[in-house]
Amino acid sequence: MPLNGNKKWTLYPLRGSSGEAFMGVNDDERVFFKKNTSPFISTLSAIGLVPQLKWTQRTYSGEVLTAQEWIDGQLLQPCHMEKHEVTQIIKFYQDNQFLLEMLSQVGGSTKRPVDYIDEYFYDLPQALANHQLFEAVITYLEQSIDDSFYDVEYTVCHGDLNHNNLILTPQEELFLVDWESVCISDPLSDLTMLLCQYFSPSRWYSWFKSFGYETTDFTPRFYKRVEWYSLMNCLLLIKSYFLSNHSYKMNETILLLRAIYRSSQDKHNKKARS
Repeated sequence: MPLNGNKKWTLYPLRGSSGEAFMGVNDDERVFFKKNTSPFISTLSAIGLVPQLKWTQRTYSGEVLTAQEWIDGQLLQPCHMEKHEVTQIIKFYQDNQFLLEMLSQVGGSTKRPVDYIDEYFYDLPQALANHQLFEAVITYLEQSIDDSFYDVEYTVCHGDLNHNNLILTPQEELFLVDWESVCISDPLSDLTMLLCQYFSPSRWYSWFKSFGYETTDFTPRFYKRVEWYSLMNCLLLIKSYFLSNHSYKMNETILLLRAIYRSSQDKHNKKARS
């Protein structure tokens, strides 16, 4: 394929990319190619959150192809998600006002609680739609949304935090990739996605403290948002695992969903009796 000054690249599809990402090879040069990535990628590249953007080009078919520096790094393993560097990279993009402004300028979407519910229902497999527990949880989530969910300072959220999207270079530089789900949202939507996958609920609040939250931040409204987004993210993860045939991870997440939901119902029942 001739691109970028008529260089001829041989493209090799990358595993798990759904036909959207490739390794491009030209003689001894290697480049990471991706189709139709977010225009936000240039800003992320400029501040070093992703590998260096080399160029962007529109193809004859009308698709936008970006070329980034090829990194001979390694993906993080689940056990590495406790690393301080992971926490720091999340804090960096969530606290970065410049990134927030730039994402707004390129038309980044704002996701509110109802948008997460819509995402869950979009093309929902019938087997999940008829599941009694999932129906009960989604009804509870729909009924739990109030003004406190909108009285929150929204930040840049990656939208797909998992160990497969974190690359560590031989120089110990950490990159966070795959920003196709980036949005402007409640920061807890991102953080609970991480917690649901890698930490038991008994460790969540010590993790929040290590992340930078103060004891005074742990208000009833904060707890409510943590509960809501953790339940929501469990449902989204279950849907994703179901579609990708990851039965073990799906069943593991169903157990977590059930535990969080039962705990929430116990709390509400105690309040009703008092």
